[in-house]
Amino acid sequence: MRRTRLTHRRAHPPLTNLSAQKQKMTNFNTVSSGMLLLAVTVLAGCTHPLQTSDTEALRHRLLSTYQLHGEAVSAGAVIEVSRPPSEVASELSKERQEELDAMSGGDSYKTAKLEIGETLLGTDEIDTVHISLKAAFELAIRNNLDIQEARLFPAVRDTELTQAQAAFDAIFFWNFDFNKLDTPQPPAAAGLDVFGSVQSDERTVTVGIRKPLTSGGQITAQTRMTREFRNPTFFGDVDRFYEADLAFTLTQPLMRGFGTDVNRSQIHLSASAKEAALESLRSALLITLFNVEQTYWDLVLARQTLLIQLRLLERTKVDRDTIKDRLDHDATFDEYTQANSNVEQRKAEVLRLQNLVQSRSDTLKRLLNENNLPLAGETLLVPVDQPMDLPINFSLTDMVRTALTHRPEMRQALLGIKDAGIRQRVADNLRLPQLDLNFTIRHNGVGINNVGDAQKLITDSKFVDYLLSLQFEVPIGNRGPEALLRQRQIERQTSVVQYQNTAQQVVQQVKDAMRNVATAYRLIGATRDARLAAAENLRVLQELGKTAALTPDFVDRKLRSQEVLANTEINEAQTLADYNTAIARLYQNIGTGLERNGVTFSREATE
Repeated sequence: MRRTRLTHRRAHPPLTNLSAQKQKMTNFNTVSSGMLLLAVTVLAGCTHPLQTSDTEALRHRLLSTYQLHGEAVSAGAVIEVSRPPSEVASELSKERQEELDAMSGGDSYKTAKLEIGETLLGTDEIDTVHISLKAAFELAIRNNLDIQEARLFPAVRDTELTQAQAAFDAIFFWNFDFNKLDTPQPPAAAGLDVFGSVQSDERTVTVGIRKPLTSGGQITAQTRMTREFRNPTFFGDVDRFYEADLAFTLTQPLMRGFGTDVNRSQIHLSASAKEAALESLRSALLITLFNVEQTYWDLVLARQTLLIQLRLLERTKVDRDTIKDRLDHDATFDEYTQANSNVEQRKAEVLRLQNLVQSRSDTLKRLLNENNLPLAGETLLVPVDQPMDLPINFSLTDMVRTALTHRPEMRQALLGIKDAGIRQRVADNLRLPQLDLNFTIRHNGVGINNVGDAQKLITDSKFVDYLLSLQFEVPIGNRGPEALLRQRQIERQTSVVQYQNTAQQVVQQVKDAMRNVATAYRLIGATRDARLAAAENLRVLQELGKTAALTPDFVDRKLRSQEVLANTEINEAQTLADYNTAIARLYQNIGTGLERNGVTFSREATE
């Protein structure tokens, strides 16, 4: 069996205290005031005189959400997970306990050989790669496909933000018009055809810059140069001349569509979408890191369970062979067949566990997505870290506060309230009548010899036009805009309810995770005591077996004792894995799983 070590052995990420023990828990509202102020500011920034009462009601609901959760846990103290003293261990001497730990428990398998069985390549030879939990995290952050996909969305939203901002970029334009006309004229009095037709040749170039304004208007600066030929002409001998003008035009809505809040709304929405995408990326990182750690401990558990079943199989084989050797003495054929049946049952369970070990190794490889560990290959990952059995401190107050301020879902819910407020302000503006102002000031010039003569008159400002117009319209009944505003108000109220619902879900998830941590830690002690008691029972039976007759009852008791010990060993290994997984879940649920694992989150879009 070839072994390749991917990284050095590393201890489990430190299980440090989750809260500062000196912090006073009665100051929940003060400590969380930053997040509360942000939530209230979101609503305050959306206030409009026409929706003051509505905004106050929504603000009150947000305040109530924080106060409700804050007051419920304000008296929470820092606690340390604990378990009662072991009654079983207290009855055992130190030497006897060491003996039992040598015949059962995780440490007794340190030198045991793991038989994986036949691979899909049809061979028992399998390459292995040793990997630490830290290395697994690093590979997942760099290569995991879910994270790679989530990394792209902020970049997409960043381009959308740029597009929204580009709506106010200045625009350069250049136009060329050519008109050559030969227009017949009606005959003059007495049927005389005086002119026949009017011929004209007009060539115009227009150059300018147009700049949309955040107020909703538009300002344009342009110059126009025209060369014109007319025949016949009304200007004596002059049939060809040049015109030029320099114009400045302002178009500005005064009611509907007026204001930076309305016209920059898409920019604000795009910025919020980018922030939401970044929170989705952070959520994907949290989920992936948890999945990696959970799968890592699942793989550790599967390997440990396989080792336990292999030892159980060997113990049962030894007993079967002993019974076979004593068939002519004090053993019966019935006892032998029973032992043989148990051996085959153990073999079947080993086959299932061998399949499980390889499957969980593949699951971890899929999460890591490392090129040197292709999923299609049969390389087996071997964890080098073992689950820790250390108590941790936490407080319900700190857990709830941290979750409400750090969970990506909470931040996204706040962004949803903000977006709903922006859309409501736009809808409120669309209820107004349309009143648009158009103002133009134009400097004119004309020349005979060239366009320069016309432009000189422009600079002299001798011929100036002033154009002013107002356009007004309003829908009779205005039902469409009023219905749209009502829709936006309902959507805003919905966003606040969604925020409250998210907060409740987060608090419940945090409490469940805390209970799971505390329960798993207590279960470690209970399952360990059960394993020690089962090991002591098997030890006693083994001692009796050296001198006692192999009666059917004794054989059955010993076989069942072996199975009970194996089951208690599996239960202990399961609770250790569950405890470490529960801690990882707790960090995920309070939104600090990245910080726990030393991951620095950059809020810049990644392409």
